[in-house]
Amino acid sequence: MGNLVFVIMYLGHPSGSLSSINFGVSGDYYLNKTWSIQTGLLYQKMGGTTYNSNYEVDYINIPFNMNWHFGKTKKWNLNFGIIQSFRTNNSSSQNILGATIKNTQTAINLGFGYRIKINDKIGILLDYQFLSGMNNIDKDEIYRITNKGSNINLGTVLKI
Repeated sequence: MGNLVFVIMYLGHPSGSLSSINFGVSGDYYLNKTWSIQTGLLYQKMGGTTYNSNYEVDYINIPFNMNWHFGKTKKWNLNFGIIQSFRTNNSSSQNILGATIKNTQTAINLGFGYRIKINDKIGILLDYQFLSGMNNIDKDEIYRITNKGSNINLGTVLKI
Protein backbone atom coordinates (compact mmCIF):
# COMPACT_ATOMS: atom_id res chain seq x y z
CA MET A 1 0.00 0.00 0.00
CA GLY A 2 1.34 3.43 -0.94
CA ASN A 3 1.52 6.78 0.78
CA LEU A 4 -0.32 9.87 -0.40
CA VAL A 5 1.57 13.18 -0.53
CA PHE A 6 -0.16 16.49 -1.34
CA VAL A 7 1.53 19.61 -2.63
CA ILE A 8 -0.43 22.74 -1.74
CA MET A 9 0.14 26.39 -2.51
CA TYR A 10 1.67 25.24 -5.79
CA LEU A 11 2.85 28.59 -7.04
CA GLY A 12 4.52 28.71 -10.38
CA HIS A 13 5.94 31.37 -12.62
CA PRO A 14 5.93 30.54 -16.34
CA SER A 15 8.91 31.56 -18.40
CA GLY A 16 8.60 32.64 -21.99
CA SER A 17 6.31 35.13 -23.65
CA LEU A 18 3.75 35.57 -20.89
CA SER A 19 4.50 36.00 -17.19
CA SER A 20 1.87 35.16 -14.60
CA ILE A 21 1.40 33.33 -11.32
CA ASN A 22 -0.05 29.82 -11.42
CA PHE A 23 -1.44 27.83 -8.53
CA GLY A 24 -3.03 24.52 -7.69
CA VAL A 25 -2.95 21.30 -5.72
CA SER A 26 -1.31 18.05 -6.72
CA GLY A 27 -0.93 14.67 -5.09
CA ASP A 28 1.47 11.76 -5.30
CA TYR A 29 0.33 8.22 -4.59
CA TYR A 30 3.45 6.20 -3.83
CA LEU A 31 3.57 2.74 -5.36
CA ASN A 32 6.90 2.08 -3.63
CA LYS A 33 9.89 4.18 -2.43
CA THR A 34 10.95 4.95 -6.00
CA TRP A 35 7.74 5.43 -8.05
CA SER A 36 4.55 7.43 -7.56
CA ILE A 37 1.55 8.44 -9.65
CA GLN A 38 0.97 12.19 -9.67
CA THR A 39 -2.19 14.12 -10.50
CA GLY A 40 -3.96 17.29 -9.40
CA LEU A 41 -5.74 20.48 -10.45
CA LEU A 42 -3.54 23.36 -11.57
CA TYR A 43 -4.46 26.80 -12.92
CA GLN A 44 -2.15 28.10 -15.66
CA LYS A 45 -2.28 31.17 -17.87
CA MET A 46 -0.67 30.71 -21.29
CA GLY A 47 -0.18 33.15 -24.11
CA GLY A 48 2.18 35.54 -25.76
CA THR A 49 2.52 37.83 -28.77
CA THR A 50 1.86 36.76 -32.35
CA TYR A 51 2.26 39.27 -35.17
CA ASN A 52 1.84 42.25 -32.78
CA SER A 53 -1.29 40.68 -31.26
CA ASN A 54 -1.28 39.69 -27.57
CA TYR A 55 -3.31 36.73 -26.41
CA GLU A 56 -3.97 34.94 -23.14
CA VAL A 57 -5.61 31.58 -22.57
CA ASP A 58 -6.43 30.42 -19.03
CA TYR A 59 -6.51 26.69 -18.35
CA ILE A 60 -7.28 24.25 -15.57
CA ASN A 61 -4.71 21.49 -16.03
CA ILE A 62 -5.10 17.91 -14.85
CA PRO A 63 -1.73 16.13 -15.03
CA PHE A 64 -1.38 12.34 -15.22
CA ASN A 65 2.30 11.73 -14.46
CA MET A 66 4.65 9.01 -13.36
CA ASN A 67 7.09 10.37 -10.79
CA TRP A 68 10.50 8.73 -10.31
CA HIS A 69 12.11 9.55 -6.94
CA PHE A 70 15.88 9.10 -6.95
CA GLY A 71 19.05 9.86 -5.05
CA LYS A 72 20.25 8.43 -1.75
CA THR A 73 17.35 9.99 0.21
CA LYS A 74 14.82 10.06 -2.69
CA LYS A 75 14.49 13.86 -2.43
CA TRP A 76 14.99 14.35 -6.19
CA ASN A 77 12.22 13.50 -8.66
CA LEU A 78 11.73 13.30 -12.39
CA ASN A 79 8.16 13.19 -13.71
CA PHE A 80 6.65 12.69 -17.14
CA GLY A 81 3.22 12.16 -18.58
CA ILE A 82 0.15 13.78 -20.14
CA ILE A 83 -1.73 16.93 -19.13
CA GLN A 84 -5.35 17.45 -20.13
CA SER A 85 -6.24 21.16 -20.09
CA PHE A 86 -9.64 22.86 -20.04
CA ARG A 87 -9.99 26.52 -21.05
CA THR A 88 -11.60 28.67 -18.36
CA ASN A 89 -12.16 32.10 -19.91
CA ASN A 90 -14.18 33.29 -22.88
CA SER A 91 -12.82 36.79 -23.38
CA SER A 92 -11.99 38.39 -26.71
CA SER A 93 -8.33 37.73 -25.91
CA GLN A 94 -9.08 34.10 -26.82
CA ASN A 95 -8.68 34.98 -30.50
CA ILE A 96 -5.23 34.52 -32.04
CA LEU A 97 -4.96 36.00 -35.55
CA GLY A 98 -8.74 35.68 -35.79
CA ALA A 99 -8.65 32.00 -34.83
CA THR A 100 -11.11 30.66 -32.28
CA ILE A 101 -9.42 28.68 -29.52
CA LYS A 102 -10.68 25.19 -28.64
CA ASN A 103 -11.93 24.50 -25.12
CA THR A 104 -9.39 21.72 -24.48
CA GLN A 105 -5.80 20.86 -25.17
CA THR A 106 -3.66 17.80 -24.53
CA ALA A 107 0.02 18.20 -23.77
CA ILE A 108 3.02 16.12 -22.84
CA ASN A 109 4.74 17.04 -19.60
CA LEU A 110 8.27 16.67 -18.28
CA GLY A 111 9.58 18.00 -15.00
CA PHE A 112 12.02 17.61 -12.16
CA GLY A 113 12.17 18.79 -8.59
CA TYR A 114 13.76 18.64 -5.18
CA ARG A 115 12.00 18.24 -1.84
CA ILE A 116 13.41 19.92 1.26
CA LYS A 117 12.39 18.01 4.37
CA ILE A 118 11.26 20.12 7.33
CA ASN A 119 10.00 17.16 9.38
CA ASP A 120 8.39 13.75 8.71
CA LYS A 121 5.07 15.33 7.63
CA ILE A 122 6.01 18.69 6.05
CA GLY A 123 8.41 19.74 3.32
CA ILE A 124 9.03 22.32 0.62
CA LEU A 125 9.10 21.40 -3.07
CA LEU A 126 11.16 23.28 -5.64
CA ASP A 127 10.04 22.17 -9.08
CA TYR A 128 10.47 22.89 -12.80
CA GLN A 129 7.84 21.74 -15.33
CA PHE A 130 7.73 21.90 -19.13
CA LEU A 131 4.69 21.17 -21.29
CA SER A 132 4.24 20.98 -25.02
CA GLY A 133 0.80 20.92 -26.62
CA MET A 134 0.13 17.94 -28.88
CA ASN A 135 -3.04 19.15 -30.59
CA ASN A 136 -3.94 22.18 -32.68
CA ILE A 137 -5.95 24.58 -30.48
CA ASP A 138 -7.38 26.47 -33.49
CA LYS A 139 -11.02 25.36 -33.59
CA ASP A 140 -11.31 26.03 -37.35
CA GLU A 141 -7.85 24.55 -38.04
CA ILE A 142 -6.89 27.45 -40.31
CA TYR A 143 -3.65 27.94 -38.37
CA ARG A 144 -1.44 25.44 -36.56
CA ILE A 145 -1.39 26.75 -32.98
CA THR A 146 0.06 24.79 -30.06
CA ASN A 147 1.05 25.88 -26.57
CA LYS A 148 4.45 25.39 -25.02
CA GLY A 149 5.32 26.54 -21.55
CA SER A 150 7.52 26.10 -18.55
CA ASN A 151 7.12 26.89 -14.87
CA ILE A 152 9.34 27.27 -11.86
CA ASN A 153 7.26 26.19 -8.86
CA LEU A 154 7.38 26.43 -5.09
CA GLY A 155 5.07 24.24 -3.02
CA THR A 156 4.38 22.95 0.45
CA VAL A 157 4.45 19.15 0.80
CA LEU A 158 2.11 17.48 3.31
CA LYS A 159 2.47 13.76 3.94
CA ILE A 160 -0.71 12.13 5.23
